[in-house]
Amino acid sequence: MDLSLYIHIPFCHRRCPYCSFYHVSPASADEGAFVDALTAEISRELAALPETPRLGTVFFGGGTPTVMSDAGWRKVFEEIEPYLPADPASAEITCEVNPEDVTEARLDTLSGYGVNRVSIGIQSMDPADQRTLGRCTPDVNRRAIDRILGRFDNVSFDVLLGVPGRAMAFFDASLAELTAHRPAHFSVYCLEPGGDMAGEVERFFDSVDAEKSADEYLVACRRLADEGFRHYEVSNFARPGRESRHNRVYWDGGEYLGAGPAAHSYLGGRRFHNPPSLVTWVELAHRPGDERWIHDEADPGARETERVMLALRTDRGLPVESLRCPPDTVNAILEEGLAAV
Repeated sequence: MDLSLYIHIPFCHRRCPYCSFYHVSPASADEGAFVDALTAEISRELAALPETPRLGTVFFGGGTPTVMSDAGWRKVFEEIEPYLPADPASAEITCEVNPEDVTEARLDTLSGYGVNRVSIGIQSMDPADQRTLGRCTPDVNRRAIDRILGRFDNVSFDVLLGVPGRAMAFFDASLAELTAHRPAHFSVYCLEPGGDMAGEVERFFDSVDAEKSADEYLVACRRLADEGFRHYEVSNFARPGRESRHNRVYWDGGEYLGAGPAAHSYLGGRRFHNPPSLVTWVELAHRPGDERWIHDEADPGARETERVMLALRTDRGLPVESLRCPPDTVNAILEEGLAAV
């Protein structure tokens, strides 16, 4: 069976004021205990599947995966290697990278273990934006970009919309500088509340203007289209053949296993996730799945709505013939121009 694996590395040296993904300071955590629990979880869950899976995609997210030590990386890759294809290069292995952590030694580690796609958390190339976001300076971004593009050819830039206090001209200039580097992919995200730690970042979002975010989004869509990027998903733009295979699994309703605290999974028609607490997750990690997972139950109607929603995020859309509704409803949708055959 084909399967995708998401691995959540929860360590961050500092909190960005807008980030609600679960993370902890590495200074307050035991990396060895985390890695032991992570590899135990991966080993047990993959071995418990009805047939041996083949990992077509692996995604290291966070948190900040590049904070993990070389020893931690080695142990994790030793665990997943038996499940990779015979030609590991045929798998898409992505790692999120913080620009401040980009060194030649760190890139050696990633490439040495088979990482072949890098997603850089750029956010903006404007100094004022970066101060507002609690991020590194644009010069740090530039050094990271140069180093990564010198080593990897499948690179994605993350960009944030709606940074408080930003003029449109500065957003467009930032985007122009980034497209000049000719990366393979852009992920363009709205600043919006939500996630496992939403309450801790709520104040930041009081100053986010949704209308300005929408205007910036349209500017990004036009500029990236002019630069030859395919707008293949609401927030994602890629050069031909460089779409994120891993994220496609989510949007297409494919199966994936999430490992690590707060990681989500979809297996056997069920959605579930790990507790968003490193301490709790480590305590539970050696138990059978059903004893530690938080199950995301939904009725069949909600599942159908989810299927439609995910499909409509992509440029492939949803085949009209797959709509499970009366013919009159389908005809009305077509007449309104909301769908095409």
